[in-house]
Amino acid sequence: MTKINSVYNIICFGFMPWNNMCKRNQSMMAELAKWDLMNRVIFVNPLLSIRTVVKRNSGSLNSSINNYHKLLPSHITPKLIVYTPINILPYKRYLAPLKKFGIRIMLGIIRLLNSDKPYILFMNCPNIFSHYILDELLKDAKLSVFDFSDDFVELSYGMNTTELFRRNVTKYAQKADIVLAVNDHIKKKYSFLNTNIHVIRNATNYDNFDRKNYKIIDFLERLKSSKKPIIGYSGIANMSRIDSNILDFLLEKKPDWQFVFIGPAKVNFLEKYMQNKNVHHIPPVNYDELPNYIYYFDVAIVPFKKNEHTKGNDLLKLHDYLAMGKPVVSTDIGGAEDLKDLISIAQNPLDFLGQIEKTLFNSTLEDVVRRKKMALKNSWHNRIKEVESLIVNFLSPT
Repeated sequence: MTKINSVYNIICFGFMPWNNMCKRNQSMMAELAKWDLMNRVIFVNPLLSIRTVVKRNSGSLNSSINNYHKLLPSHITPKLIVYTPINILPYKRYLAPLKKFGIRIMLGIIRLLNSDKPYILFMNCPNIFSHYILDELLKDAKLSVFDFSDDFVELSYGMNTTELFRRNVTKYAQKADIVLAVNDHIKKKYSFLNTNIHVIRNATNYDNFDRKNYKIIDFLERLKSSKKPIIGYSGIANMSRIDSNILDFLLEKKPDWQFVFIGPAKVNFLEKYMQNKNVHHIPPVNYDELPNYIYYFDVAIVPFKKNEHTKGNDLLKLHDYLAMGKPVVSTDIGGAEDLKDLISIAQNPLDFLGQIEKTLFNSTLEDVVRRKKMALKNSWHNRIKEVESLIVNFLSPT
């Protein structure tokens, strides 16, 4: 690999706050922080309003702080700092000068954390809270990267958000020196914005999932003792992505199977499915604890709708499941086809049920080994080398 004549910082604006879910952007930054060519990674969370903190001061403040790590810049590792910009001033129209003053303070803090080092600006932020901050940092960045970790324009947050994301994606993907896309569909769809676009697939934090021993979870031990299959899902249970036709069919045909959903759940999902005695919801658990729960899955499922949004997926959970050797049944969403030799892809509710039954009775030790080998190949430790290569090729002297 060509050498770079300097050491750089990375200033990264994240779509989601640094938290215990370890999403794509977070995993990338954690790996890049280990790189010898990186002096420091500064991860900038989305803006947090002081009103949010005040409102949650009655017992749930800790939850708010956990979601945004800490309210002051803090070290996750010696080379990785998380900073949460906070709205501390009333931003009324007639107090616009105060807003500008607050934004300049935030920019000053980011520059102070950067310590005048040459830096790479990494943008995973269709929800950017200040164009001024990003535009100012773009001026002096030695390299700028925009990451399509998802098809942001297709996220179902409402028309206003969709248009905001579309404008921000258009502006900053065009301004970036390099654009990353989570799969070929995203690359093809958005290549008109920037021709220097590269597919960087998702991966897994392999060592977090492949373990010799797992802790006992009492509730799941009780389910396991029933001798009925445990069909599991981890991640956000959201009816905008989950195909209710599939889930309804499974529940109708297999009332004795135990369906376990781990992670955040939208109200519409809970209202529809928690009346079923064989549907169980477990709130989000810490990332390092998640494998202890997935361990109990007999089959891991991804019953998602096939639409424009899910075409832009390359789900982390698919790689995480494989790292644990779990059999997986999924619909034909983005990223699934590339794993078709290791996971079962279903086309309709009846096929989904049949694929689960097939994997329940035909999964072998050899299958488990094959899944783990692919997950190791698709680990972030290996995947990040593709990002490092792009950085070096851009920054190396000609």
